[in-house]
Amino acid sequence: MPPTRFGRTFLALFALGMLGVLALIPMILDTVGTLPPEMLDLPPAAVVLVSLAQSMILLAIAVAAGTILAHRLGLRSLVADRVRVGTPIWPELRPHIGLAVGLGALFFAVVVILDLILAPFADVEMVNGAPGFIDLVSALVMGILYGGITEELLLRWGVMSFIAWAGWRLLQRDRREPGPGMMWAAIALSALLFGIGHLPALAQIAPLTMPLIVRTVGLNALGGLVFGWLFWKYSLEVAMVSHATFHVALFIMNSVAMLLGAGGA
Repeated sequence: MPPTRFGRTFLALFALGMLGVLALIPMILDTVGTLPPEMLDLPPAAVVLVSLAQSMILLAIAVAAGTILAHRLGLRSLVADRVRVGTPIWPELRPHIGLAVGLGALFFAVVVILDLILAPFADVEMVNGAPGFIDLVSALVMGILYGGITEELLLRWGVMSFIAWAGWRLLQRDRREPGPGMMWAAIALSALLFGIGHLPALAQIAPLTMPLIVRTVGLNALGGLVFGWLFWKYSLEVAMVSHATFHVALFIMNSVAMLLGAGGA
């Protein structure tokens, strides 16, 4: 890939991912009181910058890795295709919107059912109280922007592409492209990392117990399998739509539950 195209593709995807990184600011400000002692004396703006720096660095690494490797594996980003060859995004995305939304909603339903089954064993004791509507809207925005966009750039575009490429070059050098087994291994490993990556945020609102860890990693890894398959078979943006759909469904359920709770009070 010519350096100029790499640079433009990287900048386009990095800017897209930064929407999610910036969406973390309210959450960072809410957790200032839980920071290490050496950071408590810093002004809020400095705390935000320090906290965002790690996410920005990880995003830059993932976007660079995916930009270099994904097209070699037959993996697509419609935004990258737009930058590289001028392919319109919407005509390529539109035929798969229904599948993306359907699988996102189905995954949400499966998570709700499994969560009800596993709840008696998870032993969850929430640190914070019940969220208000503003909290739900904030969580929706962060879920769509950081979860639906930035996490997909990190875990699918970056990590999954790298795992698939490394496995291909180490174990399947005689093939012109990685086989289905290698792609599923990359999907599964990136999905597992996706699940593990949710533990730090969970630790802010509930004590981590082994049943809760297994439940959180397992349910999120299940989503990682769905989003990874969509990335492999269709495009990164189809995976983003599916991931965002999950958070929209979660917002709707929590809003209905809050309204019913208020009505019954």
